[in-house]
Amino acid sequence: MKKATFTLITMSILFLFFYGCSGGSSGGSNKSDGDANNAVEENLQPVAVGGDDQTVFVGDAASLDGSGSYDPDQNYPLTFEWQLVSKPEQSAAILSVSANADDSDGSQVSIETDVNGDYVIQLVVTDSKGLASEPAFVVVSTQNSAPVAEAGADQYFEDPGITIQLDGSQSFDPDGDTITYAWTIISKPQDSLAELTNSNDVQPTFVADTDGDYIIELVVTDDLGTMSVPDEVVVSSGNVKPVADAGGNQLAIVDHLVLLDGSGSYDANNDTLTYSWNMVSIPKGSFADLSDPLVVDPDFVPDVKGWYLISLVVNDGELDSDPDNATILAIDANNIDEFVQALWDAINAINLIVKKDINNINNYNNRNALTNKILSVIFNYVKGEYDQKMLDKLTDDIAGKFDGCALDDPAAVDQNDWIMNCHAQDLVYPHLDLAITILDGMLSAP
Repeated sequence: MKKATFTLITMSILFLFFYGCSGGSSGGSNKSDGDANNAVEENLQPVAVGGDDQTVFVGDAASLDGSGSYDPDQNYPLTFEWQLVSKPEQSAAILSVSANADDSDGSQVSIETDVNGDYVIQLVVTDSKGLASEPAFVVVSTQNSAPVAEAGADQYFEDPGITIQLDGSQSFDPDGDTITYAWTIISKPQDSLAELTNSNDVQPTFVADTDGDYIIELVVTDDLGTMSVPDEVVVSSGNVKPVADAGGNQLAIVDHLVLLDGSGSYDANNDTLTYSWNMVSIPKGSFADLSDPLVVDPDFVPDVKGWYLISLVVNDGELDSDPDNATILAIDANNIDEFVQALWDAINAINLIVKKDINNINNYNNRNALTNKILSVIFNYVKGEYDQKMLDKLTDDIAGKFDGCALDDPAAVDQNDWIMNCHAQDLVYPHLDLAITILDGMLSAP
C-alpha cells in the first residue's frame, strides 16, 4: 500500500512537471504566463534632472542641482553620478562633489569657471535596483544661456466652443535677456479648425471647437537668437493629469519634527487626489521614515545631519502626476546663529510668497532653485567653509534675484529678478540683507 501510494505521488509529480514545461492546455498556459508577468515587473528607468543652464562670470562658481530627479516606479533611494564631459581648452576646472560626505546625498555639485567658454556637465541617476537613467546635460556658460519655455499647466474644458487662454508668462531667461514667444498647435482633434490668435504673444488664445486633445508647443528666444527647448501644454475635454506640489525646500534641526505639505497639489478636473510620498535619498546612517506616506501632510524626524530628498506624486483616480521634490537640509541645533537664522527666515519667506501666489516668482521651478542656493550656503557655512566667494554668492547670485525694488530708484523689479513684485521682494530681501551684513562683518573682523 505504501509502495502504491509512493508510485502514485511520483507519477503525479512527473505529470505536473511535464505539463508545466509543455504549457498544457491554452487555459493553463495563460495562467502560467500571467503569473510570470506578475512575478517579473518591468523596471522603468529613473529620470535625471540636472536643472537649467546657467551663465556666470569667469572665476565664479555655478551650483548644480539634481534634486528634481525621480523614478517613475519609485524605486528609491536614487544615487547620483555627475561628470564634467567638456570644458574650454586650457581650463583646469573640476566638479566639486560632496557625495563622499556622510551628510550629503550627491544631488548637488558645483564648478568654478576659470576661462571663457562653455562647461557641459552630465548627470546620471540610478535607482535602488541598479537601473541607470539616460544622461541629463547642463551647460554652464560664461557667455549666454538658453532661455526656458514654460507653456503653463494642462487645462480642461467641458464644452466645445470655449475660448482657451494659454499662458507663457513663467518662461524666463537665466541671463535676464528679453525673450520672444512662438506658439504652435502641433496636434488637435481630427475635425478641429482651431487656430491660435496672436501666436507670438505671451498669452495667446484659441477656440476649442470640438471635443478631444489639443497639444500646443511654446519656444522662446532671447535677444541673441538662442532658442529654448520646446515646452508643451495639453488642453483636453478628457482627464488631465494632476499637479503635485511638495511644498518647497526646508531647513531643519536634527531630532526635530519636519512637517511636509502637499496641499498645494491640484487637479484641473477637480478630481479628488490621493497622495504618495517617498524618501528619494537620505544621509548615510539615517533611519528616518515618513509618518504616513499616503496623507497630504506627513512628517518625519531627521535623525542625522545632512540632505533628505522627498518626492510627492498625486493621483486623480486614473492618472499620476509628475513627481515634485522637496529638499530638506538638517543641521545640528548648535549651528543656529544669527546668520543661519536670517537665511532660514529667507527660505520660509520664499515658500510663503509662492504658496500665496505662484505669480510672485517668475517660474515655479525657481522657488526650489533659489532656496537650494540658500541651503547650499548654509551647508558650507556650518562646516566652517565661508569666505569672500560666499559673500559674493549671497550678494550677486542669490540676493540679486530679488533686490531690484530695494536697490533701484525708483523701486522696481529689474531684469535679473526672479521675485516679480516689490511687495513679495520686501518679504524676502531684508533677511538676505541681514545675512550679508553679518557675513561681511565676520570676514572684516580682525
